[in-house]
Amino acid sequence: MNFQSDNQSSIFPEIIEYLNDINKHSAPAYGADEFTLLAKNMLIDMFETDLQVMYVSSGTAANSIALSAISPPYGGILCSDNAHIGGDECGAPEFFTGGSKLIPLPSKDGLMLESEILKYLNSHGLHGIHEILPSAISLTQASELGTVYTPDHIKNITDIAKKHNLYSHMDGARFANACCYLDCKPADISWKSGIDILSLGTTKNGTMSCETILVFNKDIQADFERRQKRAGHLWSKNRYMAAQIIKWIENDRWINAANMANGFASNIKKILNKNKNIIIKYPVEINMVFAQIPITIQEKLKTNHVAFNPWYGDDNLTRFVASWDTKNNEIEKLEEIINNL
Repeated sequence: MNFQSDNQSSIFPEIIEYLNDINKHSAPAYGADEFTLLAKNMLIDMFETDLQVMYVSSGTAANSIALSAISPPYGGILCSDNAHIGGDECGAPEFFTGGSKLIPLPSKDGLMLESEILKYLNSHGLHGIHEILPSAISLTQASELGTVYTPDHIKNITDIAKKHNLYSHMDGARFANACCYLDCKPADISWKSGIDILSLGTTKNGTMSCETILVFNKDIQADFERRQKRAGHLWSKNRYMAAQIIKWIENDRWINAANMANGFASNIKKILNKNKNIIIKYPVEINMVFAQIPITIQEKLKTNHVAFNPWYGDDNLTRFVASWDTKNNEIEKLEEIINNL
């Protein structure tokens, strides 16, 4: 029973089959092929707007290259105090931006607070050029604690950003799971809510290795292709990246997969709640469950081959992550183990 990470999940079989099909013939390089065009048009339809697309191999690259387009080396990037870009990117955002400073702000259940953003921005500027220049806000959707920004919450934050001449970035590693939870369209929690640039994650939700940067704001599109090339993410055989997106979107495969993962997480929450010694720490809104579990119970779970991750923060905090390919018998077995504790 593996509940460690959706990064460990398998790939949609349809993607494997499609890659094999398109591998039978050559095609123009560097995105000048029919598959890349089709994938872009499908993304345009999915987000209901024109956009620029960049394919990269990892979420780290997606976030870092995206942020480099909206924050200068002397800029500041406001983010949650538990944002992935701050705790899990090994300094890549600072590296790709040439020195932009990440500014972590206090959050509630992983979500940025308008009050904290305003508090920082309103107290900034007393020292002129001696201070870094606030340049961007980065939201993680869903948050590192599995909570979700609503469209109104996003709009409130991006309105503040616009008022203070900041761009808005979204780290959408689990964007599909957030759409599923909110029962909304992708546009509703991206450009329609004021997001300028989105790191759209697909690897946790069925693809092999395909993260995309979607640029909605035309003011930051001009040199984007050069940023991709300079970062080493200009794919010569781009059709294999685009093919993953085609099959990811096709037949609503992306949202159906996220719905399955979210549903499995909801079941895990119900099962863990059966034990009075286990405390669910944060709202379960996507495919992650954070639970405080006594060490003795953790050891018993491990003995019964239940794999999960310890988590930083409160004592005995753990994280269980469900994936689109989690099996019903894994959930049933977990329930059996919890019932017998």
